[in-house]
Amino acid sequence: MDDVEGLKEAATGRRIRLQGHFVDPVFVVSVDVYEDVANLQVRTAEGEPKDATVEIEELREALAAAEEVSPGAFVDPAQQFLLVESNRIRLAYAWDPHFAVSLAGIEPLPHQLEAVYAHMLPQVRLRFLLADDPGAGKTIMGGLLLKELRLRGAVDRVLSLSPAPLTLQWQDELRSKFDEGFEIIDSHAVRGQLGASPWAKFDKCVASMDFAKQEHIAPELLQQRWDLVIIDEAHKVSMPSIDKPTMRYKLVRDLVERTERLLLLTATPHQGNPAQFRNLLSLLDEHAFRSDEAVRKLLQRADNPWLLRRMKEDLRDFEGHKLFVERHAYTEEFALNEHEYTLYRAVSEYIRDFVPIQAGRRKQSSALVRM
Repeated sequence: MDDVEGLKEAATGRRIRLQGHFVDPVFVVSVDVYEDVANLQVRTAEGEPKDATVEIEELREALAAAEEVSPGAFVDPAQQFLLVESNRIRLAYAWDPHFAVSLAGIEPLPHQLEAVYAHMLPQVRLRFLLADDPGAGKTIMGGLLLKELRLRGAVDRVLSLSPAPLTLQWQDELRSKFDEGFEIIDSHAVRGQLGASPWAKFDKCVASMDFAKQEHIAPELLQQRWDLVIIDEAHKVSMPSIDKPTMRYKLVRDLVERTERLLLLTATPHQGNPAQFRNLLSLLDEHAFRSDEAVRKLLQRADNPWLLRRMKEDLRDFEGHKLFVERHAYTEEFALNEHEYTLYRAVSEYIRDFVPIQAGRRKQSSALVRM
């Protein structure tokens, strides 16, 4: 009996490792002994109460290997500080409404905070088109949203697609301003994986839209789960007719089905073609934007959850001063002298003869030359 009582006293209040019962060491709260077995009431490393039944000899071996940790022992102050500090940082977003701002190397402007914290972050299932004028800092807003979501533990795997010249810019901006390291996935990265998929190896990827859309690249990309997808210059994804989807559009449409959060960035969402604009918006919600009339009505709502567009004239700093000089469009008239007019006529005739009106992808370039 004395041996049993001694065993109970020795085990109570000790932190021991019970192989085959718990992965981590547990804290013994109480012990009841029945013949050759002991029933333990313990607490796991997470503080969860559990019961465990072990043989007496197994308990003796666990006690022999355990470190001496009495209930009233002092812990290392430095370790205690790190524990408290880590939990404070983990939960800081609940107390600081702009927590990512304090960790990022940026000085955000009012319209940037409004877009991220008032329009995008509160949404559980984000489908959003940010269409502010050029210079508003859409990359900053995309990075700020990403940082806040990662601090909350809401996203792990992130994909950013942009035109090829902007991939390095996205990688640099996210690393320098938000301390988020993204891997550029291109043909060199694919060849360097020796058969493995770089999309699976890296949790944060930046790639060119035209690289990702390729028939031998897109299937591997679409096999992965993405918590957040950011599409820069999103107007290049849209198309005039839903009946003839482009490879870019098909890729983004398939990505939409595989992610909870989609952020489209563009300064020119409407390119003068209502059908093309509707097709772009259908990536956000194909049922809501089923017609031009539905597009008009839904976007007239001040509280619409899909789109935000601010013009340069509306953007101000915290003191209320305009961020951009006002634009004034006017026609400047001037007269050509004889030699200038002769050159103008000669160039115009050359263009009419050698730069014919084009269709398809070359239509815009041809029209620009002929202006």
